[in-house]
Order: sequence, then C-alpha cells, then structure tokens
Amino acid sequence: MLFKKRIFDFFIFSTLFFNIIDIVVTIKFIKFGQHDEANPFMKIFLSMDSVMPFIFFKTLLVCVGLYILHKKRHNLIAQIGSYFCFCIYWALVVHFYYFLWIK
Repeated sequence: MLFKKRIFDFFIFSTLFFNIIDIVVTIKFIKFGQHDEANPFMKIFLSMDSVMPFIFFKTLLVCVGLYILHKKRHNLIAQIGSYFCFCIYWALVVHFYYFLWIK
C-alpha cells in the first residue's frame, strides 16, 4: 500500500467535503451570479430551471467514483487516483477562494 488507511480515508472524505463546497460555490456564483460553467456536461444540468438536477448528478458522479476508489483501495492505481482527486478538488477550492473572494 502506498498510503496508510487513515490517509487514504482522509483523501476520500476530504474530496467529498470539497465537492460540497464546489456545489455551493457553483450555485452561488455561476447559477445565480455572472460567471459561466466551464464543464459542458455540468452546464446542461445547471441550465435547468431547478438546481436539484445539478446537485443530484454532481453528487452522484463524485460519490460513485469515490466508492469505486474505496472498494479498490488496496490497488496502487486507486490510491494514486484518490490522491489525484483530492489534489484537484483542493486546487479548485483554493481557486474559488482566491479568485472569488480575494479579487
């Protein structure tokens, strides 16, 4: 194992937490703000009348992906994938903080 179980679980749960932050910030600044969604797949759900399809599919996709990583947690590629997901979401949250609240 590349990472200990505790660190691997930290990556998984932190990614879930960062996903919640991403959903809230996306709804606030993109759905009800003046910014645009860069992801064309999520843009379809965000352009609907309600925010519930966006929340549902965003949560579903991230949870299914993290569930698969967790089930395969003993494989090296799953451990690297969990670290990669954590890093991407961490960078996204830092990006949101820097560009939306500081600037």
